[in-house]
Amino acid sequence: MRDDAHRIPPLRAGRRPAGRALLGWLADERAPRLCRVAGSPGSGKSHLLRWLAEAGSDPAAPDGRRVRAVLDGERLTFDAALWLLGRQLGHLVRTPDDLLAALADDGGRTVVCVPDLGRAVHPSQLVGQLLRPMVELENVRMVVEAPDGGAAAAAFGDAVAGPAVLDLDLPQWTDRERYADWAAGLGADPSGYPSPGAATGPAERPGHASGRELIGRVPRHPDGTPDLPGAGPALLGALWTAAAREESVDSLLSDPHLLVYADPVAVTAALDGLEGALPRAWATAGPALVGEDDPGVRAAALRTRLLGMDADAVERLAAVPGPWQPVWAMWPDSSFGWPGPVSGLAVGAARYAGQLLLADPSGVIRTVDAASGRPLARVARDEPGPLRGMAVGSDGSVLLLDSRGGTSVVPDHEGAPAAAALGQALDALAEACQGELSVLTVYGPGIPAVADDSGTVCWLRADGVVVEKLHEGPVTALAGTSELLVSGGFDGTVRLWTAAGSGASAAPFDARPAAVGALAAADTVDGPVVAVGWADGLVRIRPASGGDVREVRFGSAVWALALTDGLLVAGTAEGVAAVRY
Repeated sequence: MRDDAHRIPPLRAGRRPAGRALLGWLADERAPRLCRVAGSPGSGKSHLLRWLAEAGSDPAAPDGRRVRAVLDGERLTFDAALWLLGRQLGHLVRTPDDLLAALADDGGRTVVCVPDLGRAVHPSQLVGQLLRPMVELENVRMVVEAPDGGAAAAAFGDAVAGPAVLDLDLPQWTDRERYADWAAGLGADPSGYPSPGAATGPAERPGHASGRELIGRVPRHPDGTPDLPGAGPALLGALWTAAAREESVDSLLSDPHLLVYADPVAVTAALDGLEGALPRAWATAGPALVGEDDPGVRAAALRTRLLGMDADAVERLAAVPGPWQPVWAMWPDSSFGWPGPVSGLAVGAARYAGQLLLADPSGVIRTVDAASGRPLARVARDEPGPLRGMAVGSDGSVLLLDSRGGTSVVPDHEGAPAAAALGQALDALAEACQGELSVLTVYGPGIPAVADDSGTVCWLRADGVVVEKLHEGPVTALAGTSELLVSGGFDGTVRLWTAAGSGASAAPFDARPAAVGALAAADTVDGPVVAVGWADGLVRIRPASGGDVREVRFGSAVWALALTDGLLVAGTAEGVAAVRY
């Protein structure tokens, strides 16, 4: 099927009427926001929803038909569903309220497909606590596989003044002639009309094999050890499901490789409600694990969360090749200590050389050894309070931007002339900016730069203050190197320019449909490098001149970033972590 430039994949077994009915439901602004696809086993419910998801994934699909998220109900838990939805919809969420608020702010239509909802771990909980509240939002359309009489259908009830119901057992949704041609082409029985399963026989579902049977199916290396990558995520996921059913999950936790090579949705279900370092680390890193296809990425994210928690698991997971290597971290209950949430980071200079400055949400500033994370001291402030920004000048003076948009300087020592000059420069920049200051940084030999909530960046050049509007909405992050300045905005764009030049390029350095939450930039032997953290938890590290991009996810929103000596350091609501990229 084809609708103008929008390619619609073929829908066989005479199901075009059902497909057109779904497309018509999406096109009708007056239609119910929920469509429930019903029918007996073998009637093609899952196939129809996956067809709609494929059709809606075409970039040429009209906005109203574009499917933004697909949740496969098989083994799905509440947590896994929340993490998957957040990842697919571009938000890092920990609670349904987080997701609902983000969706309400999005404004545009969000279409969600949920095949096999009845095979979720707790369908009623999933519907009652997540899916039904979602579909009550005016900008959400949801199509779910939920047959009459099932727990999922009952949990939806008459959501949003009653759902539309597409019952595939009713003959009007199947073209009899096309059904007969399809059956004849397969040598199947056309008398099964309108059910494809009645013609071909129902699709076989994998049985409940025992854990012992599933272990026997895992291939082996020549030395007899299990080949977990060769086993594949589906088989290992089934092993976790069997272990949960047989109450033998502890036996699998003895090999952390089983966590990262298995289907992460199945692992999440098996670990649900368990205590211990590994289940806790999995739960905190969950948004970076569920929905991630690369076992190496999952291993790196899980190792980062296990630092200071389970040294044996960290060492064993190091054997899984990953795109980055965790070096140190401080989380709650970590043996390395815990500074609390970290909302600001700055690379030290002069007396702070080799150190990082960490600010918490209340404005307390601590120093740690950059290479190891070892706590060192605190930075004394005359007027403690929450901070929006923090940077360190080349003389060791600490530049601060408070929560009211005011600037101050903590000098390297009492009455330092350089600190007074920095204070004067900050005052001049604040006066030149058009709005309330939102971020600050230093570049070159410790020269300050600031930006504001109107999208304007202000920096010093030899001929005076430069003022340029670079973003739509507030500037949310700012970073500098010896020659470059980098800004990120609520608009999701990142701009980069030479501070001595005429201003930022018209083309963004990077852009994504999420607000920029943090930036860092550093000079390296190969040239300047920039790290960008967006609000959905993705961090990208790339050379300022272009080239290979390294992506990192910690499973948390990143509040602050720093680049120092080949390390990426991230401040989050749970603590701080440093990884070698």
